[in-house]
Amino acid sequence: MSIVVNTNVASLMVQRNLSKATSSLQTSMQRLSTGMKINNAGDDAAGLALSEKINGQLSASDVCKNNAQTGINMLNIADGDLDIINQNLQRIKDLAVQSANGVYSDSERLSMDQEVQLRIEEINRIASSSTFSDVNLLDGTIADMKLQIGTGSDEAQNTIDISDAFQEATATALGVTAGASISTAANARAMIDLIDTAVNNISTRRSVIGASVNRLNSTVDRLDVRKENLQSTYSTIRDTDIASESTNLTKQQILQQSAATLLQQANQTPALALTLI
Repeated sequence: MSIVVNTNVASLMVQRNLSKATSSLQTSMQRLSTGMKINNAGDDAAGLALSEKINGQLSASDVCKNNAQTGINMLNIADGDLDIINQNLQRIKDLAVQSANGVYSDSERLSMDQEVQLRIEEINRIASSSTFSDVNLLDGTIADMKLQIGTGSDEAQNTIDISDAFQEATATALGVTAGASISTAANARAMIDLIDTAVNNISTRRSVIGASVNRLNSTVDRLDVRKENLQSTYSTIRDTDIASESTNLTKQQILQQSAATLLQQANQTPALALTLI
């Protein structure tokens, strides 16, 4: 091997390897300290772009899940109020059956009818006051209630329409005609038919609500699974494999120390020329 003074090729080579080992060591330290294997675009431009897109999808999926859960809460409130209305209807039927019995006098039937009229008023009050965040649920004013449960813009694929679950539930809307009473035995028997119709209407509406709740619960489950898959993909792209990176850190530390020792030796090589002069 030639011994030269002006150019120390061995030293230059070792310096390059030392710089490379030091840079790799710094990268490993950064990845281990942040827990992220992509800390800037230079680490993996394509991976960074994909992971940021996935992160945006994760955020949007959380919003969609919240939308679905909000819809479930609305439906549960409406269902609870319909249950109370149904209890009032059942009490009215009990009174109607009682009033239809021939043993009661007209004055006694009028007393029973007073409670019936109060129950009808209560049904109307519940229907008009059932609300969720200032939205009336049972007064018949909801014509369009679509929940955004997807991250896309296509309405058919990304929304669920629950408008049918919020039908008017006033006494008249349920089938209890205005002026209905149990003040006579004949009226009481007619009231029994009206209440049976109203109870059937309540059952139908609660069935619609139940179906909507089940569909939204299924949507929430699907969004949870999607979130898990997205997070797994995001982790694969962005998160540091601690075991692998720790091994690499040790490797780069050894290479750095070796290069530093060899650089010291390489820098002494030109001095050998003095022994030949």
